[in-house]
Amino acid sequence: MKLLRLHAVGYRSLRDATVRFDDMSVFIGANAAGKSTVLDALRFLHLGLVYRDFRPIVLGRGGIANLLWKGDETPRAELLVEAEDSVGRYEWRVRLVRDAHQFQVEEDVCQTTPGHPVTTLLSAANGEGFWHSGNDGTTKVQMRQEPTGCALAAAAADASFLGRALADFVGHWGFFDPNPFLLRNHSTGLESTRFDSYGRNLAQTLFRLKRASPDDFEQVVGATQAILGLPGRIEPRENDDRFDFVQHERGLQSPVHQTGVSSGTLRILALMTAMVAAPEVELIGIEEPENYVHPTALMPFVEHLVRAQARVQVLVTTHSPLLLDCLDDPAAVHVVRRGDDGATRVVSESDGDAVRNALEQSGFRLGAFHETRGFGAS
Repeated sequence: MKLLRLHAVGYRSLRDATVRFDDMSVFIGANAAGKSTVLDALRFLHLGLVYRDFRPIVLGRGGIANLLWKGDETPRAELLVEAEDSVGRYEWRVRLVRDAHQFQVEEDVCQTTPGHPVTTLLSAANGEGFWHSGNDGTTKVQMRQEPTGCALAAAAADASFLGRALADFVGHWGFFDPNPFLLRNHSTGLESTRFDSYGRNLAQTLFRLKRASPDDFEQVVGATQAILGLPGRIEPRENDDRFDFVQHERGLQSPVHQTGVSSGTLRILALMTAMVAAPEVELIGIEEPENYVHPTALMPFVEHLVRAQARVQVLVTTHSPLLLDCLDDPAAVHVVRRGDDGATRVVSESDGDAVRNALEQSGFRLGAFHETRGFGAS
């Protein structure tokens, strides 16, 4: 399945924004432009489905009052995602309706198949609703849950729910912004076996990967070395359910413990782990991969991202025109800006082939094209 579109209304700085996605989508803009808000909207939906309830996800973002657009007294936020597979297209719409300091959720899931009208697969509001089940979709199943519960997650427990493929797809999204401080700490084991978004279980994941899939482990180490020139070798270790690792570097007589590994090395190692050690992930979002990394490492890193498109949809945020220089796809670039009203706007180039031809004739690259405000210029 592939994510095609996000439409957000009243969600943080996304007052009314539509974003379209391809196999790779790169979002570039200034600080506070709203790049991360695009990924956060998707992560919000993913976590709501995984936790089966939007309440903890809203509380983790400061409560409903801090999740809504602050330009006026907006009483609700709405997120709609559109995805496509070989069967047809799906739309999942989630509305958060504020009630003082509380909120309730309204949800709809629709499907469009060639030659057929739009079909409502699920509809729920304030904890009550229904979904359609069975091979022919004629069985109408009633639901009753908490007003903040995720109806799509509830329906997906039914093996014959017609929208289960969409739920499986959203559940297999992954978002990564590895934090060097957390990456340096030993891992005592998180409850989840998935690689943590911030890299808190990096050592544990490497230890598990080396035992379960040595080839994948060597692929992570080899990719990191190809990008940065180090490490020569990594040794994950476990002692009393505490995990750490050491890395061997050229010219040193003894290995370097993970607490002494550079921030850039840790981040690239974590991002390579995310791309290799999570084969179940169907969409991956990466925040600002250029952070802590020497500019010369961006080209080989982007080459790995491009290769990853064969099996996973890739979304990246960045501040760096240099990262754009490593791409050869103007259609993948989305420029994110804040308007005078404070709302985030996402601008994409409508004719990528024309931009590519112009760049070839001028000798410029995508980064320079962005710096001259070529994307979305009037």
